[in-house]
Amino acid sequence: MGDARRRFIILGLVIFLLGGAVAYQGARVNSGREPVIMRLPGLIEPRLQKEPYLERYYRACGHKDPIPLPAGVQWNWAGKEELGILFPPSEGWRIFQEGGRLVISQEVDGLCPADTPKRHLAVKDDLVAVYQGPAGSLGPLLRVTNLQFTSLPPDWQEKITSGQAEFSSEQELLQALDSLDEFRP
Repeated sequence: MGDARRRFIILGLVIFLLGGAVAYQGARVNSGREPVIMRLPGLIEPRLQKEPYLERYYRACGHKDPIPLPAGVQWNWAGKEELGILFPPSEGWRIFQEGGRLVISQEVDGLCPADTPKRHLAVKDDLVAVYQGPAGSLGPLLRVTNLQFTSLPPDWQEKITSGQAEFSSEQELLQALDSLDEFRP
């Protein structure tokens, strides 16, 4: 009987101590302070203390834009499994550490919103071609003009080959192409 009583008392103390630890952590979180991380190998995985940095990476232009936390999502110390559910790799999400900070990045095809209206001229099959995006980007080919690259003045040839024939809008591009009309065959 004494052995069973001793086990009951020890079990009660363990439950009391764990309850106290949980209450202490909750009080720290509710007071705005960072919680104390307890590590029990194999049992408790450390959780995120600070909100990760979210960004979207645009493959076509190489730019990154910060994005807000999705509506209705709270970090609440999300772990690796929860982040994998919220940001699945099948949708282009990558989760990695960068400079001591967790970064959650979504890679998408295409241009960033700032580069989408831009246009640039390049050479395709010895003709002047119009591409979407800034010069040097992997934006889509919009059209190939009937302007022979070799028939352009040397300054325009230099602009195009050096990536300086970039326009901030379709309107600017059309004005530049109109100025080159005299060089059409």
